[in-house]
Parts: sequence; C-alpha cells; structure tokens
Amino acid sequence: MTLRYVCWVACLLIITLPFVVHAQQPGSNAAPSPASTQTQNDAYVGILREAHQAVQQGKLDDAITKASAAIQLNPKGLEAYVLRGFIYSEKKIYDKSEQDFQMALQIAPDNSTVKFDLAETKFIQKQYSDARPGFATILTDKDDDFRDLAAYKIFLCDLYGGQANDASKELDAFNQAGSRPSYYFGNAAWDLFNHKTEDARGWLTSASNIYTPQKNSLYASSLVSLGYLPLPTPPPTK
Repeated sequence: MTLRYVCWVACLLIITLPFVVHAQQPGSNAAPSPASTQTQNDAYVGILREAHQAVQQGKLDDAITKASAAIQLNPKGLEAYVLRGFIYSEKKIYDKSEQDFQMALQIAPDNSTVKFDLAETKFIQKQYSDARPGFATILTDKDDDFRDLAAYKIFLCDLYGGQANDASKELDAFNQAGSRPSYYFGNAAWDLFNHKTEDARGWLTSASNIYTPQKNSLYASSLVSLGYLPLPTPPPTK
C-alpha cells in the first residue's frame, strides 16, 4: 500500500451517497423493483470493496478489472470512476486517469474531491501551471482543512513552477495564519527547495508531533512526489 493511496483514501468521501443503479432492461418501460435495485447496489459496493482490497495488495491490474466491472454495473457510479482513475494514476497511465476523473466530474460537477484528484494527476506529472487552477477551485470549499490543503498545493505549484515571488507571498500568508498544516509543511517545502534539509526536518518533526498520521500523510505525499521524502538519515551526533 503506497502513501499516495493512504492520502487518497483519506481525501475521498467514498460511499457516502446512496447508489442509483439503473436496472431497467433496454427496450423496457418497466421501472426496476426496489429489491432488484438493492441487489445491484449491494453487488456494486461489494465489487468496489474487492477493488480496494486489490489495491491494498498491490494487484493493480486486478483492481482495474474490478473497478471496470463496477462501472459496467452502474455507469453513473462516481466512486468506481474515481477509484479506477486513481489506479491508472498509480500505474502512470495518466491519459486514462484523467479521462476517468473527467467522467466523474460529469457525474458530480461540484465534487471538490474529484477536482482535487484531477489536479493532483497534473501535479505528479510536474504540470504545475495546469494543476494550479484545479486546486484553486477548492479554495471556496466549505471545509477549512480541504481549503488549507488546496492552498498548500497551490504554493507548491508556484514554488516548483518557477513562480518564486508568488510562492514567497503565499508562505508569508501561511506564517501569518500559523497553526495549520500548511504552515509547517509549507516551510518544510521551502527549506527543501533551498537545500536546507535539517531545517526542513525540524518543521516535519513538529508537524508529526501535532497532527495525526492521516493528516500528515495528506501533506507529506506531495514531498514524496517531489522526491524529497524520505529524508536522508541525519549525521550522528558527536
């Protein structure tokens, strides 16, 4: 199981809405019975769980097959498209990953998590100028934590996308706000960018002492993508 998967599951609001499976047969005007709809809903959820288990076991091809089966069962199944998009991203098949996230956005245009996933696909390809607008759409989200994560990602896009002046202003904003993960991880990223590994280690250690492992993983995963984590072993003390 990768850190990106842990981060993604933490970010994904999965299986929170009732599933609507269209059980009506082609050419039939009969509405599906509640029993048949529930049966297909149960099957859909079961296949998704099997797909998640396959991801956790590192069986990504099996996971794609299962997610595709879930989509066949429910072509409007948001969760299945998002899961398959993530798996394609893990396999570095980015065109198919983006297609699935775009399909998910057609199903749920206002879903901030899907917008984040699509922008993240651009980010891990180092397409920072393309990723930034996607993260920016999340700054109006109702969730304070999600907005903070999006602001941190925008900062990284500017820092590594050649917009150091903008990144510096964003870091100043993090410093003024303080007491948010973006404050600790933003300063760590700034120090890593400027080759100050030990200073960065201090920021990351502080964050690990304050926030849950789950929250730390949401921010640290970007530093993994950028090649900074794990940090080298510090020199022995004399």
